[in-house]
Amino acid sequence: MAGWACIIRLGGIGDDLIASSVCRPLKTLGYKVEFIASAPQHVVLQNNPFIDKLTVKEAEKDLQAWVTNRAQEYELCVHLSHSVENRHALFKHSTAFWWPADYRRKLCAGNYLETQMDIAGVPHMFGPLYFPTQDELEFVRRSKAKIGDRCVAWVLSGTRIDKVYPYSTIAIPRIIKECNIPVVMLGAGGKQAAMAKGIIDEMERANATTDGLHLCLTPDMPEGFDAPYEKVWSIRRSLAFAHICDLVVGPDTGFMWATAFEPSLKIVLLSHASPENITKHWVNTVTLHADPDKVPCWPCHRLQDDPSTCVQNKEGNGAACISDISVEQIVQAVRHGLGS
Repeated sequence: MAGWACIIRLGGIGDDLIASSVCRPLKTLGYKVEFIASAPQHVVLQNNPFIDKLTVKEAEKDLQAWVTNRAQEYELCVHLSHSVENRHALFKHSTAFWWPADYRRKLCAGNYLETQMDIAGVPHMFGPLYFPTQDELEFVRRSKAKIGDRCVAWVLSGTRIDKVYPYSTIAIPRIIKECNIPVVMLGAGGKQAAMAKGIIDEMERANATTDGLHLCLTPDMPEGFDAPYEKVWSIRRSLAFAHICDLVVGPDTGFMWATAFEPSLKIVLLSHASPENITKHWVNTVTLHADPDKVPCWPCHRLQDDPSTCVQNKEGNGAACISDISVEQIVQAVRHGLGS
């Protein structure tokens, strides 16, 4: 045995799943692996066969000093916090955020997963990143059986403004009607609940019915939300449901990373990042993105926290990059993927 290796990644769902890619090669090299993550996102790492110990870490005032001290307890300690952000996507407070776009593209080129493994000093090995339990799979299979033999999962949005597809209200009704397949909206509560309600309302206007449209959000829902949804869905159940859907559509989010190496078809709607960054190693994946001749700011490699630094679409209701992906492109990709 090579002893213990520790991976530290204090981030969101997608961040944790990306960082967990190093656990597979570490186990192959003979290490026992401890993963230190933040709550509540740490739950997506549960049941990972390549993690021997999962530890939850609260915020630390001087994180780097804490990591330096903790590293002495292991044969290998790899700190992956900000390994994507500072390497491939830039914070507004950094000087590089304001450098010319062409140079930013050179600076931020490369692949997220490869970077994790290069930092850890392990061989590149790719495989599933999320591991649902048998109980979770049985639950979501029963849920899917109530919906139909086949269904499409639609991930409502990511955490940043450029990871919202503003024409979901048009695309989803078309998929249901033209491809004759149910669509299940996945996501968290809060603002995504309002998005889901808008899609439900538009579905009724466009198709004169909400038949075929389903909603599965995590429990953090606003008071008074009256659209039908399953209140007991946890993030793990939602990710497990994405696993068993026939096709998953969404921006670069934790949901999509959870399915990256699953056999089901993925249609990824990119915003600030490039295909090389995100989907280079994914399996059975269609990557849609802006036409750089029409949207010269793409890819910007910027972490957009507010509209002030993000180029907006003509309607002013979304980022120009993800908005340049047409509804027709998505519908045709779904139709082709389903063989319909």
